[in-house]
Amino acid sequence: GGSGKSHLVNKCGDFLSTQGWLVVGEKFERGHQHNSQDIVCSLFEKIVKKLVKLKAGSQQDSEYSQLAAKTLSDSLGAARLCALVEYLPSIRDLITEAEFDATQANSIESNLSHWKLVSLLTCFINALLKLDRPMILILDDLQWAEALAIELVLGEILESIEKQNNAHLFLFIGLYRDDEVSIYHPLFAKINCLHESSNINTTDIQLSAFSKNDLVNMISNELKLPKRLIGELSDVVYKKTSGHILFAVELLNSMVRDSTIYFSMRRRQ
Repeated sequence: GGSGKSHLVNKCGDFLSTQGWLVVGEKFERGHQHNSQDIVCSLFEKIVKKLVKLKAGSQQDSEYSQLAAKTLSDSLGAARLCALVEYLPSIRDLITEAEFDATQANSIESNLSHWKLVSLLTCFINALLKLDRPMILILDDLQWAEALAIELVLGEILESIEKQNNAHLFLFIGLYRDDEVSIYHPLFAKINCLHESSNINTTDIQLSAFSKNDLVNMISNELKLPKRLIGELSDVVYKKTSGHILFAVELLNSMVRDSTIYFSMRRRQ
């Protein structure tokens, strides 16, 4: 923890959002008994809410939102959309022209089975990918996810998407603490399966803690001071943060705010 993985991904996501990417994420919490279906539906519900929000955006975003609504309506049909409303309630706000008849939904798709829901969610995301707008789904702290959630997202849904023609427009980012994922953790086996898949391209990015020398170099560059003058400061920061860069940056910022670190006009440093 504290390596800055979440911060890095959030910054990248914020930037890509400005470049037209559709970015949504969800996070597992320590000690919570997560319902895999709830986590996945929450992720997809955020996609719908983002599409609804785009209605009030630029002309390009508004047109995309309208096209997305029409594409989902055409691809899924009224009955399947009615079935999804229970899991993704914001669909009502996106496809306002559709008549969502709760009675009809209950009679047609009451109590969707696991596989039926997976099928509908896969159709849902594949329909959006046909619009040629790239999409990123992010799941954070996967080390706290149970086996079923991992299989549902990294197995069934991800593998289904990768079989589609527009799979190159889709990026999944999974974040986890490798020191909490042993060879017996279900995530370990699933990651190995993804690496061995011929249909899925995977990239591993490991963010480790800074060494003492790395931290010295960073502080020296930021303060524009020679290393011999920041030895004591580097020792304090390294001792308090163990080299975790996010904590180190926050500590240095707090020192600037409370004037522990300040610019001396007399010394000009």
